Amino acid sequence: MNRTFAIGLAAFASAALCASGAMAAKDDFDRASLGSKWVVPYGNLYINNNQLQGDTGSLGYHKKSSGDSTVIATAYTNGSDLEYAAVAVGDIAGGTNAFVKLQAQDGTGNFTNGAFYTGNNGSGYFFVLDSPVPSPAIMTVSVCGTVATLKIKSAAGSQKYSYDYGASVGTGGGLGTYGNASLDNYKSKAAACTAAVGAKMIKSSQGKDLSHTQ
Repeated sequence: MNRTFAIGLAAFASAALCASGAMAAKDDFDRASLGSKWVVPYGNLYINNNQLQGDTGSLGYHKKSSGDSTVIATAYTNGSDLEYAAVAVGDIAGGTNAFVKLQAQDGTGNFTNGAFYTGNNGSGYFFVLDSPVPSPAIMTVSVCGTVATLKIKSAAGSQKYSYDYGASVGTGGGLGTYGNASLDNYKSKAAACTAAVGAKMIKSSQGKDLSHTQ
């Protein structure tokens, strides 16, 4: 094979591989039913007004995200009740996943708290956001090694937090709900190991998680 042609072919193959891995799964939920792309091991997730919603405490994962460790989704509050929108990264079926959420619990409809938990709203650290986050908010959760990073972007600006789980959470991606919260514009891809740069490291819990007392 001609060396120049071989180099070109290799470059094309590499580019194609990167392109295919750049965004393994996408879902805008613009349809009537959730379908077979999603597996829901906890509760019940469904589509309402072209967004993902669910029974309180529901969690599911996208089949095509199985090898990914970055998940992006837009989180919405839909009232003044206790609500959270969660992004899960890792082995959701096995329960070792990182469960990262934004929670609204002061009756304003703004996200006021976050958490780095394990499993489905399990144990970990709950914290107060540096400033309230209005709805909608774009959540980007990346896991590199044992460190998870949450980036929040909204009309009020950006915030970034990190937490070291101390052990692998696996790969995969999914979403979870509580109350009337909804999520949209789901995407997953490989981890960005520069995501934690400039993030505030969460090393302890702050305040009471009302979703654990209901």
